[in-house]
Formats: sequence, C-alpha cells, structure tokens
Amino acid sequence: MELANSLVTLQPGMYILRHPQAGMPPISIARAAAREEHNGHIQALFTPKTEGSILRDGTDCIVMQVLNAPVDLLVTAYLDRAGAAVPALKIDKIRLDGVAEAPAKRVVELPKAGISLIGHVERTGDVLAKPGEMLGKPDGDMRLEGFQVMWPDKPAGVDLEYSAVIEGAGESPTVTSGHFSGTKNAARRIVGVKFALVGEKAAQFEIAGKAHFSGGFAAALEPAKIVAGPTGMEHLTALDLKVSAVKKKAGNWDASPRTKIFTATDGRKRKR
Repeated sequence: MELANSLVTLQPGMYILRHPQAGMPPISIARAAAREEHNGHIQALFTPKTEGSILRDGTDCIVMQVLNAPVDLLVTAYLDRAGAAVPALKIDKIRLDGVAEAPAKRVVELPKAGISLIGHVERTGDVLAKPGEMLGKPDGDMRLEGFQVMWPDKPAGVDLEYSAVIEGAGESPTVTSGHFSGTKNAARRIVGVKFALVGEKAAQFEIAGKAHFSGGFAAALEPAKIVAGPTGMEHLTALDLKVSAVKKKAGNWDASPRTKIFTATDGRKRKR
C-alpha cells in the first residue's frame, strides 16, 4: 500500500468534505500539527461509514465547522499501488446567511486597434496587456499558463498563428489570433512558445518581441521557431509581442534631384 499525503488549510467557516467518486482509493482526514497561527477549533459531524475520519465514496461526507482561527488538515489517500490516481478531496464552503456569493467580475475594454494579449496568470487569473504592454512579469516567478492574441484591426491577407509547449504534454495545437493557447487552473507550465505569420501578405509584416522564462531568462521571438529557456524546463512568466509592417528599403537606382545623366551622343553632361 502507498500513502499520498497533502496539507489543506481551512479558514474559519463551515464546510462539507466529500470523497470525489466511487471506485477511487479511500481518503482519511486528520488534523495536522498546529502552527502557532493555525490553532482554530474544530467541530464536526460524520456520516456513519466514515468512522470519524475516512471517506470511501460519494455517499460519505464530513460536515466541519472551523472556529476562531485557521486549521491545517492532513489528507491521506490509501493507494493500492505506486503511481495510482490520487483522489482529490472535494471541499464546499457553506454560507450561513443564506445569501449566495456572487462571483467577482471584472470588465475590461479591449482596444480596437493593435495587438493585445489576454493571459491566464497563476494565482491571479485572466489579465489584459494592451498594445505596447507586456503580459505577465518578467522578473517574477508566477506561471503564465495560457495566452490569447487579439488583433481587431488585422489587415486582410495576414494572420498570426501560435502554439505553446506544455510540460509533460508537448506542443499544443496551433491556433490563430482570437483563440486561446495553453491551460487554465491546471497548474501546468508552459516551457516554450512559437509564433508565425501566415497568409498571402505575410511577407509584408514581421514579428518582434521576447518570451520571458523563470530564472530571469529571455528569448527573442523568431518566426515559426519554438523559443524556450536554456534548459527547456524554465516556465513562461511574461510575453512581449509586436507585429509591424516591413519597411521598404530604397532601391539602388532610385532617381534623386541631383542625379547626373550622361549621353552617349556628344559626351556632354546634363543635369536634372
């Protein structure tokens, strides 16, 4: 038998603890050694089969009230073999005033021109980087777990396609502007990104910017090439992306007001 342990902290309040589903290993719930600031009091009610601490399937639950201060719980899954799937304890907080908590909403207005980036940042959620802004924090360590390119005034004949390399899963499917690449709320690390311009007019535009990875590493974006940290294991923390029109270079034979023209008839010079 293998044991898989995890620590859960509950703030003061009332909770229902449940087993995720039948057919998965049992879970035991115990109070962990109390930290000085996590010395709250616990009152609990148990369904009959729990024997006071064990959840075996979806019919078992523990109703727990935490008072005065937070508490730490030791959650142990009893696996029949190493590598077996570990069940995730389900925890629902009960509202005692009968009023449901409305989810927090943030309204952001997307710029109507230029390239904006929407990304999902670890412990933060979805954030918006407007044209010229960087998505994420290059000097931080929070994972940038996914991103979406918004290009509302995209010219006809060109588009941006991109993908993310996710640790343990490889390169994600390639998507175009307006679509999300990566993960959300999955604690998965992006360890590489790839961008390319496509379409009949793609050659008239160019990509610039950098991908920033944990450890302070930065890699310049290169068209149609996966960029990553030096070991390939650093996770993405920030993204800076720009697309601009290619500047035309003046031709070698462009005429100017001071061009001198020589004739082959009389050898004399004339100026224009």
